[in-house]
Amino acid sequence: MSAPRAKRQKHDKEKEYRIPPDFQSFAPDGDVVFVVNNDTRVRVRSAVMKGASPVFDTMLGPNFMEGQALAAANTKNDPFEIPLPEEESSLCFGWICRFLHCQSATVLWNPTCAEIAKVWTILDKYDMKHSMQLSFIFWLNNVLSKTCDSKDLWLMALVCLQSKDSTSFKTVTRKLLCTEGSFLTSASETEKLVKNSVLGQDVYKLAAKLQEERADVQSKVTGLVYSELPYIIGCNICRTGTMAYFDYVIELTHESGYGICFLGPGVSLGRIDEVLSDLGNWLSLHGTLHGGSCGNCVAVHDDLRQEISNVANMINGLCLRCFRTDNACPEHKK
Repeated sequence: MSAPRAKRQKHDKEKEYRIPPDFQSFAPDGDVVFVVNNDTRVRVRSAVMKGASPVFDTMLGPNFMEGQALAAANTKNDPFEIPLPEEESSLCFGWICRFLHCQSATVLWNPTCAEIAKVWTILDKYDMKHSMQLSFIFWLNNVLSKTCDSKDLWLMALVCLQSKDSTSFKTVTRKLLCTEGSFLTSASETEKLVKNSVLGQDVYKLAAKLQEERADVQSKVTGLVYSELPYIIGCNICRTGTMAYFDYVIELTHESGYGICFLGPGVSLGRIDEVLSDLGNWLSLHGTLHGGSCGNCVAVHDDLRQEISNVANMINGLCLRCFRTDNACPEHKK
């Protein structure tokens, strides 16, 4: 009896994934074969590589040994081999070369976050950031649309920082702010992953900025919960169900005697999202007893909801421009 179709498809996909990709057939007439890390052969057209990378343009030109040997070689019969023994990743280098020769092949590869980081390091090394921009943005957006763990988010934040992708940088740092734990500890662990790489330049600065943002948001929400909302409620001349707020706050923000649930140096801002959402739900269900029949209660209800909304809109990721300049950009100056 044959295996179920779903299982066969899964097996076929796993089998296909285990087969090493062929990096010699996308440019069958290529005049150069890069022997990457002594384990992968990548056949390319030298003209394509020179056009995509100033580094390769120089290496394969008349003033370098490799370029001189290439010019003297009979590449009509056999491509000229150039060893690249110290690449970040043979797989990533091979895929980069393939995409440079055929842009539509971008969708054939789904790199992991770790592989995207290695791709960026290679692009930076050979100055191919401009020629690979569309493919790189596609992979980055694809991986950020999925659920990533904290380790991967840190890698992607550093990649977005180096690639100057402000939109993705804000997205990924917003996700980091919603993780639990110490940013300093995470930075230390990430530093080991990007050792001796350009990606590691700002890892501790990123940790400091994330912690600063976390503390700032916690401060704003504390002011909202314990000062601004009570003040608005206290100004209501019609003392109805809004007074139940003070009992609800204790139930909402305290966890079994362990203190306020959204405060602390390692607390996720995801908890703040939950608190603000619960406050909005409370307001809809129990904000006033008079409903729409009391003008005072309706006005207070609207003011409370507006204050909650204002704070919720402040919870964003980091601004790349502010991060780079160490000063607030015109958009974020207070």
